[in-house]
Amino acid sequence: MEAMSWSDQNEHVFIGILYDDVKVGKLHCSTFTKDDWGKINQEMIVVTKSDFGIERLKGKWNCLRNVHRLFSDLLGHTGVTWDPNTNQVNAIEEIWQHFFTINKRNHTTFRREGCKHYELLGEIFSGSTTTEGLGNVSTQLPPTS
Repeated sequence: MEAMSWSDQNEHVFIGILYDDVKVGKLHCSTFTKDDWGKINQEMIVVTKSDFGIERLKGKWNCLRNVHRLFSDLLGHTGVTWDPNTNQVNAIEEIWQHFFTINKRNHTTFRREGCKHYELLGEIFSGSTTTEGLGNVSTQLPPTS
């Protein structure tokens, strides 16, 4: 298998396709059907002029899901803040050192750049999407009736 480029642009296109497919309900048991993966690959070919192949796309899907989970775990630490406008994460050094021992690979990227597309990835991997008025911010209590 020849190496394929996951440039920022290619990743952005892929995430956009995934997001659209999740929004229309094509996600089944946390993945897509073989036919849907084939259609995703065809869309990638049209837009990027590169045939990534279904296995590479599934690998990227798993990588993105893992990055989203790790970044969510980091943000779950007490005292960690994230500015979605600047994508800047603020944490004390002790938390960064702890995260470094858990995941050296993503440590530097998260510390320097945050997590690109974090909110979109959350929509994709959350398992559900909020619709019209049913969502509430984390500082609000959920509706009781």
